[in-house]
Amino acid sequence: MTIQIGNCLIQKVTEQTAAFPFATLFAAHSGEMGNQLAQQPADISIHSWLVRSGSHTVVIDTATGNGRDRNNHPLFHQLQTPYQDNLAQTGIKPEEVTLVMMTHIHTDHVGWNTCLQDGKWQPGFPNARYVCSATELAHVQNNPATQALYHDSILPLLKNGLLDAVDVREDTLFAGVLRYTSTPGHSVDHASIVLESAGEHAIFAGDVMHHPIQFQHPHWNSRFCEDLPQAIASRQRVIDWCAKHQAIWFSSHFAGSSCGRVTPDRQWLPLEV
Repeated sequence: MTIQIGNCLIQKVTEQTAAFPFATLFAAHSGEMGNQLAQQPADISIHSWLVRSGSHTVVIDTATGNGRDRNNHPLFHQLQTPYQDNLAQTGIKPEEVTLVMMTHIHTDHVGWNTCLQDGKWQPGFPNARYVCSATELAHVQNNPATQALYHDSILPLLKNGLLDAVDVREDTLFAGVLRYTSTPGHSVDHASIVLESAGEHAIFAGDVMHHPIQFQHPHWNSRFCEDLPQAIASRQRVIDWCAKHQAIWFSSHFAGSSCGRVTPDRQWLPLEV
């Protein structure tokens, strides 16, 4: 499916899908669920968004990547997914990508930054500039728990001079249509990405939400969120912004089309695949 926002064309590049019981994904809120909902599967998707605007070809978040050591976590460890084939089906080759933007530096958002070539991790999009939060970068560099991720998915970009670490609170324009907006909480300096083109709006919300049920329960945080009060505040702000601007919400983890609108009464209206 290709979605047009103003003069931009947007496609999803799927890596994998999975499901958790709602009581597992939203463990801190399991007491608010009935038993039936608690055991129902919450379907999720892990994917990238591809944005084409004029001469720019942008990838937003790069999923998990293949062949990574991730402490035997079944969702992330030593994957072998058809992500590269799915990217090829969009008609875009990795060397045609001009920019990669990261909403945050978690393992399922930065993996295809790099690929294993001749036994070494090399940039997966060799002609692109990569952009991330400077605060997130420093956090990952100094956190013992993220050293594997740092060395296989971030450090090769630094070594090749391709990574720009920025202040996501500055009003910097990327590819003529994209700007960061600070939405901390899920991670230390999580930032969503706003698109504005020809008077139309969209937001690549990253992990502000993990499932549409959070529109009904915006105070629910997923098990992956770090600063819970900040995550709730960011979620409320993005919901309100999206409704005000009649913007398309592009999610990092919703199943199905993974995108939709927010109604005036702040409910989720998915776009059909």
